[in-house]
Amino acid sequence: MRLLTTTTSTALAVLGVAWGSQAWAADYPSKPIEMVVAYGAGGSTDTMARIFAKYAEEELGQRMVVVNKPGAGGELGWVYLANSEPDGYTIGLINSPSVETHPFTRADTVGYTLNDLLPLANVVTDPGVLAVAADSPWQSLDEMVQAVRAEPRSVTVSHEGIGGDDHLAALNFASTAGIELNFVSFNGNAEATAALLGGHIDAFEGNMSEAASHIGEGDVRGLAVWSGERMDAITDVPTGAEQGYEVISSASRGLALPAGVPDEVYQRLIEVSRSVIENPEFVAELDKLNMPLDPLYGDEYAASLEASQQSLKAVWDKNPWIEP
Repeated sequence: MRLLTTTTSTALAVLGVAWGSQAWAADYPSKPIEMVVAYGAGGSTDTMARIFAKYAEEELGQRMVVVNKPGAGGELGWVYLANSEPDGYTIGLINSPSVETHPFTRADTVGYTLNDLLPLANVVTDPGVLAVAADSPWQSLDEMVQAVRAEPRSVTVSHEGIGGDDHLAALNFASTAGIELNFVSFNGNAEATAALLGGHIDAFEGNMSEAASHIGEGDVRGLAVWSGERMDAITDVPTGAEQGYEVISSASRGLALPAGVPDEVYQRLIEVSRSVIENPEFVAELDKLNMPLDPLYGDEYAASLEASQQSLKAVWDKNPWIEP
């Protein structure tokens, strides 16, 4: 009889927890949601986050407040996201490949792993661009390469953090060309662009969405786009391969939650993400900003991140990239 009573009590307790979880999820969201951006304000990640938040608010019926937490190439923001309460009220922008490379390139100090994050949806995949100011003497990659060969490490090139797509693209280009560049890190490409236009660096390694408007306005000259073919937004900018430099590089920007978010909430946010990404007005806004949509959701997105991390780690294990 005692056993029956205990078992019944336990079963009722489990049912109570399950019912309470479902009831809580049904009320989600009941307060504003924090959207964490691991880079500074004004860059492409921040811009995309704010546009997404605007449309997500319409779906969720609650405010989505963007909070910038830049530093350490995105690491500070992702550690904050990973350590947040897994209740669906903290969502973060994650940037590939940086979010994947930090856990193995900074293994002794980094405060998160991919397992601490629950991938929600990839939104954009943005090809890399190498650009110089309009008054630069270099009209092509070859001219830049010749200048660096004449004086190694004399050319300063921006990036957003060691192991990020900008850094890896510039490293790959330097290796392919057989040159040594002088890398300068910034907390976002908005800072890097300002430094380029102010004459503080020689070249900008960033993404098409950040460079296209400046190229179109004529204050920046694109030397190469690191894609398989020319991009419609910058048709006059040749690919690296066209100029003899086989470099492919891009940045993906997606959404993630802290691991442990209840599945009901997770599925709800996948639905919201899909609705936003398929919204014609959202698509039009990103198209104006030259941000190529590349949607992946849930498990498919998680598998993509894991595969990319394994591939990058294999490269790192053979030839680790380190800060110059």
